[in-house]
Amino acid sequence: MRHRKIISLGIGLLLAACTSISSLAWAHGNEPHDNGPAAFIGENLPAAKVVKQFHRALKASDEAGVKQVLATDVLIYEGGSVEPSLAVYASGHLQADMAYLKGLTINLKERQVRVTGDIAIATSVSHVVGEYKGKKVDSTNMETLVLKRQSDNTWKIVHIHWS
Repeated sequence: MRHRKIISLGIGLLLAACTSISSLAWAHGNEPHDNGPAAFIGENLPAAKVVKQFHRALKASDEAGVKQVLATDVLIYEGGSVEPSLAVYASGHLQADMAYLKGLTINLKERQVRVTGDIAIATSVSHVVGEYKGKKVDSTNMETLVLKRQSDNTWKIVHIHWS
């Protein structure tokens, strides 16, 4: 439970900083931004391999594969709500996420994975196109994953934030 408090504090500080910065985005309106070349950092790290495994499992509707890389106490933030555990996510929203991804093409624009001690933070930006329930999808998605190294030296995702 102690690791959850430390991670929650770190996430809180990160989100507070991001909220301050993201509110500044309104000052730019719809101006185009030159984001420069795509950045792929830390792609060969063990934590990055877990991130890739998670995305492959979601896209392939592999529920067991998704569950394998998520901590039992994973926190998932999306759309203004939170799912407080793997059990809650697996009992509902996981199926919807896998169904949503089936008809979509995901073009990863950027992924950065950075490790500090037993914590890794993976951020990514992707462009998603396709169709879901008869409606066209064309969006830019942002993701933050926080992973924690386990006692057996494997990595588990302990926090997800999708926007």
